[in-house]
Amino acid sequence: MIRSLIWYNLSYYAKTLKFIAPCLVFIVWHFLIHSQTSIPIWSQYHLGALTIFVLANWLGTSFINSEHKTQQYITLLHCKNKTAYHIAKIATILLLMVPFYAIMIFYPIVFGFFVRSLLFTEILAVLVIHFLFSLMGASMSIFFNADFHNQKIILPLQALVVLLVIVPFGVVFADNVFIRYAVLLLPPLNFFGERLHDLDSGVFVIGGNFWLFVLWSLGYSLALIALYIWVRTKRP
Repeated sequence: MIRSLIWYNLSYYAKTLKFIAPCLVFIVWHFLIHSQTSIPIWSQYHLGALTIFVLANWLGTSFINSEHKTQQYITLLHCKNKTAYHIAKIATILLLMVPFYAIMIFYPIVFGFFVRSLLFTEILAVLVIHFLFSLMGASMSIFFNADFHNQKIILPLQALVVLLVIVPFGVVFADNVFIRYAVLLLPPLNFFGERLHDLDSGVFVIGGNFWLFVLWSLGYSLALIALYIWVRTKRP
């Protein structure tokens, strides 16, 4: 059932043409950040992962608001399972993101933009990092839904929330105890970003910080997704 719903979602979304704007912005931004060679590996991948997070938010919101309410009711009547319907929605967003982070990861490797070649374990780590950034972006985007908010305030509200997440307030205001602990309520993008920047082009070793980031990101994203599905299934 979920597979059928995903294919239906993809075909419906393609007809709306709402994917064109985020795709165009991604293409332009991608070539801007890869405009020179011999670039530091990990700060570049951190920038790429942040790009994927922002894009997942934008694409996710665009997709989640693409289906007309009447069509939603018809689809729900057909599948007769609200949970499966909303899981398929989230899975579709994640599937839409795969080409974008695949390009962001492999383009600089294939065309020799980095100062050195990456180890196989480093490529695996980068795949995990970009997937988790995509997952966090997707799990946030579903809450910027026209059913939850007035259509006019969705984009400004989303822009504000995304800005709060990607700006490293915990670093900028390191002396402020309240801010340092308040940012722990946000997705852990900057927790790992600091370590990637410090590494520069050194060898990435999969250690405790990496697994902490994986568990924290997964837990955070799955909690948001579970909350969203619970709210949507309880509503008439």
